[in-house]
Amino acid sequence: MKRNKYTYVALGVLFALTGCNKVLDDAPDNRTELDTPEKVQELLVSAYPDRYYIYIAEVMSDNADDKYALTPSSTLNTDMYFWRDNNELNGEDNTPTEYFMSCYEAIAAANQAIESHAELQNSAKYNYIRGEALVARAYAHFMLAYLWCKPYNPATAPNDLGLAYVTTPEKVVFRNYTRISLKDYYDAIERDLTEGIPLIDNSKYTQPRFHFTTEAAHVFASRFYLMKGEWDKVIEHSTAALGSNPENKLRNIKVLNTLGGEERKVDYASPTNPANALVATAPSVVGLYLQIHKYSLSLPVLRKILVNTHPLNYVNIEWAARNSFLGTSNYYGFPKFKYFDKFVNRSAGTRIYYSSATLLSFDEAYLNRMEAYIMTENYDQFRRDLYTYLKPKTINSDFPGTGDPFSPGFFERYFTEAELDERYEGDGTDFDPPYPLTTRQREWLQCVIDTRRVEFVQEGLRWFDNKRLGMKVIHMDDTTPMELPKDDPRRELQLPLSALEFGVTPNPR
Repeated sequence: MKRNKYTYVALGVLFALTGCNKVLDDAPDNRTELDTPEKVQELLVSAYPDRYYIYIAEVMSDNADDKYALTPSSTLNTDMYFWRDNNELNGEDNTPTEYFMSCYEAIAAANQAIESHAELQNSAKYNYIRGEALVARAYAHFMLAYLWCKPYNPATAPNDLGLAYVTTPEKVVFRNYTRISLKDYYDAIERDLTEGIPLIDNSKYTQPRFHFTTEAAHVFASRFYLMKGEWDKVIEHSTAALGSNPENKLRNIKVLNTLGGEERKVDYASPTNPANALVATAPSVVGLYLQIHKYSLSLPVLRKILVNTHPLNYVNIEWAARNSFLGTSNYYGFPKFKYFDKFVNRSAGTRIYYSSATLLSFDEAYLNRMEAYIMTENYDQFRRDLYTYLKPKTINSDFPGTGDPFSPGFFERYFTEAELDERYEGDGTDFDPPYPLTTRQREWLQCVIDTRRVEFVQEGLRWFDNKRLGMKVIHMDDTTPMELPKDDPRRELQLPLSALEFGVTPNPR
């Protein structure tokens, strides 16, 4: 997603954080007149963060390990792995400060679009603009909470720190930045989602996968309610996203494996891949850094993810291990990010590298719904969905690729409740969410979380699961284990230094 061509200073919250002298040289409200639906809709290109959270989240999660044979080469990599505060703005790839700023910049663009839409003649005719802006604003606020706030707990949310939920364009350079409670913050996200989704009109997009279509908005809503533990709403929004033939929207690993390495990178985050609900392009080489940096995916962790944690011990989902190793024994990665360069100064040879990435996928909606079925004790539907989900994910020739999931044979033999109970007996001990789990829920949840770990490895969602499920995270420092327990305040990133300098309440340390 490229930055919008309009120049406007509607980012009071953001600018208060940058301390950038160049910003202070501009007029507080110097923006192009947004007087047509086309101009306002074009502004919405900037309503999506143009930095990635993926690297930050992946290195903090238990997917990262110490590849002790390598030498540290990145301050960001070291800080995130050891859960230290990092305040770098330039010189590293997608730092916490950069992502924080990009989210509030996206929020400012969404707010400007909402205000400008209201000023259009016959504005109700263009409500699709308001719908996209509301959902984009909700998404950016949610992603900030994911990294900088505690996971949602209804018992503590009224007292837990949220962030500033900004709903108006900024007309001044500086404005007080006040943190509200996490409950109020989540309530505001929900209001934007509830109003925004029905207003979206997919027909208005020329490149729909770069925008919040109705389906992408429902995928995001399923993620939001998963964090809140509102299972019926997870099922509702996941089902709305997936439609009547969800199997057609799942990422097909068998097809992916027919492509060459570079083709797989392009296809994975392609706007034409039916599995992708929302994709983006941002300045980053995240896929490369997640391979070559010292603190990243190691062979022992890779084996644990892909070999030791099969969703079912008779189903082969080792596609990534078998097909996607890149580099030498110290460099493991997946063909999920295609990066390309753009010259800044061709004569000087300076360039910026960009990577494409999947931000929301229909696989996530499907897995969210599977988890919700377990939590609502709809075990029969969970088993059906698990069977359907694994069909395009396996390379085991004995696994049937077509037919009724309840046809005699494979399903009735291997996907019984007794089989799942036996496979996951005693599992789920790492989970400590803010809601109770029965023995079966705890054990079968392990199946979903293992599957999510395989599906989204190196995409940052493992940290989402680590946090929301209260899982302790263990990182190795050479041979010394370091544990990050459930309530350790380092699980929440510290706010950028420039924000703290203006009196914003810091996260506890």
